Amino acid sequence: MLKLIHLLSDFRIFFTMSSLLLSPILYSAEPLPLETRFKLEEVQWIRGKGDASLTGKAFIQLESGEYKDCAGFQIELLPVTPYSSERIVKTYGNKQQGQILLSQNPPVFTPDAKAYHEMEIIGQCDQHGVFSFNNIKAGEFYVMAFIIWDEQQGKDKIKMGGGVMHYINLQDHRPQKILMKN
Repeated sequence: MLKLIHLLSDFRIFFTMSSLLLSPILYSAEPLPLETRFKLEEVQWIRGKGDASLTGKAFIQLESGEYKDCAGFQIELLPVTPYSSERIVKTYGNKQQGQILLSQNPPVFTPDAKAYHEMEIIGQCDQHGVFSFNNIKAGEFYVMAFIIWDEQQGKDKIKMGGGVMHYINLQDHRPQKILMKN
């Protein structure tokens, strides 16, 4: 009988530890170190006016398989640099396109340069899930859609959704369209 009690106790400890380690809600990853340093001079060019334009739609695929569009949510154009590329690869696994759900624990980075978050072009999707950017400088960008909302679960509000990313090379006088859907 004593052996059975110890076996059950060991099983409960193993099950509890496994649940804690695998739970995306309870597990909080340590910040990922970045090898590349942010350099302001690599991104200052985005503040000027240009002749490039971009329109598009963005969707995130939820765990249920359903798609949710970006209507009312923020869109960002992030200039491609070694620093932004390292962050993108560590988040999405590549530099071309991808998505990450909040339930997948998106990484946190160190150092997390404040200026990095300020040197982007910010827009918003309209009520039809369409975004557009006009008169921007030509160049390479990561288009980022953050489709994140609060969902009531019992007495708690839980953040749902995530981020969608797509690389694009914008050119002057060549309006481009993009569909962000993984």
